[in-house]
Amino acid sequence: MNNLRHNDRLASSTGFRIAVIVLVAINLPLFFISLNVRVLTNSQAFYEWGFDSNNVERRSGLDDAALTSAAGQIIDYFGNDEEFLDLRVDFEGDEIALFNEREITHMADVKDVMNVVFNAVWVTGAVLIIVVGGGFFLLGRRFLPLLRSAIVWSTIAGLAVAALFGMATLIDFNTTFRLFHEVTFRNDFWKLSPSESLLLRLFPVGFWFAATLILVVLTALQLGVVYGAAWWASRTRSAG
Repeated sequence: MNNLRHNDRLASSTGFRIAVIVLVAINLPLFFISLNVRVLTNSQAFYEWGFDSNNVERRSGLDDAALTSAAGQIIDYFGNDEEFLDLRVDFEGDEIALFNEREITHMADVKDVMNVVFNAVWVTGAVLIIVVGGGFFLLGRRFLPLLRSAIVWSTIAGLAVAALFGMATLIDFNTTFRLFHEVTFRNDFWKLSPSESLLLRLFPVGFWFAATLILVVLTALQLGVVYGAAWWASRTRSAG
């Protein structure tokens, strides 16, 4: 009986409700964003689609086999312990290194950022499991209305961010892209010459424009699905 009264007080506690809502509202969008970045970064099919869509074979002078090899090596690089990327492909019968020292250094910086994003999948996922699991453990099905409220706020926050990035991407992607690099990187190795950098020819602005839109749309859809599931569960509980 005392435990039941304690749980009733917990369910009505303003502090508990705020903590659940804030933790879910922050971590759920971040979980989907980091998960989607990880999936796209490790997708050979996405790289190849991006190369085809942006005529990278013509831009770079590399054939399809060399581009496929380059994509695979980049994916491997983000998953291994090597500090620097030694990207080599076959070109007209010879093995050649594709990136110069500045590009290699920038890729090392990119890998550091990717490691943070990849780890964010596990951290945010763990927080969500703890919050949701703990809520149901303490309150049982009475946790559902609170969880639904938290997901509503999470959906609002996530869609607001997705809409902001989506509009910024559509209105002036070059400025958005530049600001992202200025905030993310502490040096200027990302400032590469379009006429000299093969990295920029492999991954032109159009590649990143499409990647950003895909990330925004995927995240919005996933948040919508989670909200729909929470709404359905809440309705089912009310009907029962």
